[in-house]
Amino acid sequence: MSELEDRFTEAVAAIGGVLKRHGFRKKRYVWTRVGDGIVHEIDVQRSHGNSAGSVRFYVNARAYVAEFDRAIGRTLPDDPTRANAQFETRFEEVSDWPTDRVDVERDADALGTALPAAIEQVVAHLDGITDAPSLARTLRESGFVLDDDLFAWYCATGRTDDARAQFGAARDRFGAEERWPRLAARFEEAALEYGISLP
Repeated sequence: MSELEDRFTEAVAAIGGVLKRHGFRKKRYVWTRVGDGIVHEIDVQRSHGNSAGSVRFYVNARAYVAEFDRAIGRTLPDDPTRANAQFETRFEEVSDWPTDRVDVERDADALGTALPAAIEQVVAHLDGITDAPSLARTLRESGFVLDDDLFAWYCATGRTDDARAQFGAARDRFGAEERWPRLAARFEEAALEYGISLP
C-alpha cells in the first residue's frame, strides 16, 4: 500500500471515529444512522481521477424523512435506508472545509484535526433534520427553490404562504431564463392539484 493510500485510510478512520460517536454505523465508505422514520447518511466518494500520485475524495451528506414522503402521497419503502434522500449536499456546503474535496497529500496536516471538525459540523447539520418541517426548512435554506417535492409538501400540508414564497423565489432566480415557462407550469400544475392559486 502506498503512502497516499495509507493517508486515505487514516482519513476514513478519522471520519469514522466522529460518526461512530454520533451513532452512525459503517458499511464500507457509507455511514448510516436510522431513527424513527428518519435516515441520516454520510459517505466518502473517491475521485475518479485518482492515480498512484494523487488520492482525493469527496464527502456527501443525505437525509430522508418518511413523514415528508407520506404527506405527498409517496409509497414508503419497507427499509427506509433504501429510500431516495430528499436532502443531499457536499460537506463543504455545511462545514468550514475550504474546498470541494479532500486531497490526502495537500491536506495531510488537516486530516486528523480540521477534517474531523468539519465532519462534526456536518453531523450537527443533519441533527437539525428531525421531522418533515425541519427537512422543509433545511431544503428552503439550502436554496432548493425548484424542488417539486418541497413545493408539493407545502401545498399538501396547507402551507400556502410558503408554497407561494417558493414559487416567488424560483421566479426571481429563473424568471428571465427561456425555460421559465416550463418551470412555472410545473408549479402551477402542482398548485392546481391542491387548489392553491399562485401570484
